[in-house]
Amino acid sequence: MLGFHAMTLIEDLPVRFRSLRVALALGAITFAAACDSATGPTGPLDPAALQTDVAAAGAAVNAPASVSLGALGPMMSGALADAGGSFGVAELPPAMLKDPNALLERSALRAQMLGASGGASIIPVIALGKTFEFDSIADRYVAGTRTGAPANGVRFVLYAVDPVTHALVFPLVETGYADLTRTVTNQSITARVEAFSGGNAPVKVLSYTATVQGTITNPTVLVAGFARNGADSLAFTLSSTVSLANSTIDLDWRTALPTRGLSTRVQQTITGGAAPQLMIDGLLTGQQGHTVGITGTILAQSGGTLLVKVNGNAFATIALDGLVDETPTILGANGQPLTPAEQAMLRQIMEWFQGAFDMYEALLGPAARLLDLVT
Repeated sequence: MLGFHAMTLIEDLPVRFRSLRVALALGAITFAAACDSATGPTGPLDPAALQTDVAAAGAAVNAPASVSLGALGPMMSGALADAGGSFGVAELPPAMLKDPNALLERSALRAQMLGASGGASIIPVIALGKTFEFDSIADRYVAGTRTGAPANGVRFVLYAVDPVTHALVFPLVETGYADLTRTVTNQSITARVEAFSGGNAPVKVLSYTATVQGTITNPTVLVAGFARNGADSLAFTLSSTVSLANSTIDLDWRTALPTRGLSTRVQQTITGGAAPQLMIDGLLTGQQGHTVGITGTILAQSGGTLLVKVNGNAFATIALDGLVDETPTILGANGQPLTPAEQAMLRQIMEWFQGAFDMYEALLGPAARLLDLVT
């Protein structure tokens, strides 16, 4: 099902970086501007084959340990705070979108943010080298006695979660572990997260860095790394830049699955204020050189129509009645119905993008305390 829930971004922004998730999910569904590949397509477009490749990309980020990390990340950040970690500058992106003057109006927040040197958030000394395990009675992560954690970081044991609700499964079932470390320079803060699946012979299934840099009015976040689950390894980057002056967030999401010859890119500008809107420009390229893309602007009040292109040629349209539209109208370029295979292909691609952007929030979850993204 195609869910368009970005209205939440405008109506009720939480004081956490998760506010980006809903907007990102919308961009996930309404993605893409198409252009011809460097060599051009070879052979006719095979919707079923493209579906299979996109499914492989989704599987690469769904190793049990990766799924557990995404679900349990906020608990990890909470455990570091409980251990004495300090933190600072998370409210800027959501506050900016809801009210560009929020920072100026909140003197305490402004003083806290402007006074941050970029090195305020640290892994508490008492936690360094410790392995955190989930305590079912306390209902939280606590430092345990296991060895093996990085001396300059922490380790969290990962556990199975419900595939739908992402809630912990009891009794606890271990799926692997995650190591978190942090480095600070005068210009930026970088968190590294590595997740491993398995017990006696753990396999690295996820590795990435998340870096925050820039100024108080124009911070940027860059996430880059890879995820694997079996033979397929997905490389990814996502950069986001906030402009307090313009009340915007610019996003650039890229992925590559070399084993399948699949690559994707989505660029967005999310604008808050009195007339919120979302502009999308992105691309998916398949292993035979075929491209599938969608471009357009969605207005909060009136919606809009997105143009779908295949190999640079008009292919279909997606009509939305607003930022929230559970049943968008998808038709061929000339208004004709698409074949079931073509409809399924577009839905598979859109679901992949939606899941990929959800992954961005999941990646930031365990690193939030290390990146000054939580207050």
